[in-house]
Amino acid sequence: MRHLKKVPAPFAIAGVSLILSLLALLGAMPITAQEAGQASATANLKQATPSGFAINSAPVILRASDEVRFLDSGDFSGDARRTSTPTAATTPTPEPQLDLFFPLTPGTWWLYGGTVSWTDTQTEKQSQADVTLKMTIQKVIQKPEFTIAVLSGFPRDLDWATGEVGAMPWLLIETKRHEIFLNSLPPDFDYAKLEKGAVSLDKFLSEDNLLFRWPLKKGMKFGDTESVRRDDDHYCWVVVSHETKKPGEIKALPSQSAEVFLLQYITNPDDTEMEISPGIGILSYQYHHHGTVAETSLILVEFHPALEIPLTSGAKP
Repeated sequence: MRHLKKVPAPFAIAGVSLILSLLALLGAMPITAQEAGQASATANLKQATPSGFAINSAPVILRASDEVRFLDSGDFSGDARRTSTPTAATTPTPEPQLDLFFPLTPGTWWLYGGTVSWTDTQTEKQSQADVTLKMTIQKVIQKPEFTIAVLSGFPRDLDWATGEVGAMPWLLIETKRHEIFLNSLPPDFDYAKLEKGAVSLDKFLSEDNLLFRWPLKKGMKFGDTESVRRDDDHYCWVVVSHETKKPGEIKALPSQSAEVFLLQYITNPDDTEMEISPGIGILSYQYHHHGTVAETSLILVEFHPALEIPLTSGAKP
């Protein structure tokens, strides 16, 4: 007996087709939403990106001055990309430049205190006395190639002294090459000729009168050519040490730190030491005679820089 094939009713086929269409639609919706979200995020990123940058721009090269910013969140443990965070251009504040090693302004003065020792010729015993010495800049003469300062008093006045002494005249010259020359002057020296340029400065600028040339470094030597070539470092000024003294270590400047250089001059009969500091001057002075007792020991106890009066040339009153 032949069996007839059953054919589904039309409404059943339509129902199945509707169900399949719904399933296909539901499956496509997440994909479409995801693509729409990505498109929206991409659009927002493009909108937020400045015109000068592209999303796929070249790698940023970091400089030492750039701030490094990590793009990861705080708990991200993977590799983090780095970017240079733009910072506003700033002009660094320049440090004040030192024109002169000594503050060569008329009226500036230094007060030194200490002791002198000597051998009493009558008792042949060593004696000692407390002393003070005031060093003052009396006037300054400005020349094209150097600055000349007339000083009243210098620590060397107390070498071989037996107590207080009167301040003697000195001439301190600083050249444009930062050379410092020191000369003692006779009491009757004619300063007017110096101001008018009627006096030759050659003898004042000789190698024998050269104290130092800055900037200073440990081991530098100053003096005549023959002396600086000596292996024993005698008969010339030598920079023995360089240190920075902390606030409280300089009696005259208790709240200030300072860069300090120790200069030493040794001969067979005696030796001299000076601590000097840029912008301040002489911090201490020591003289020792190797035979008969003659010693000077001074430290700076007061420092009073005067206000500078801007003058173009000639003598500063």
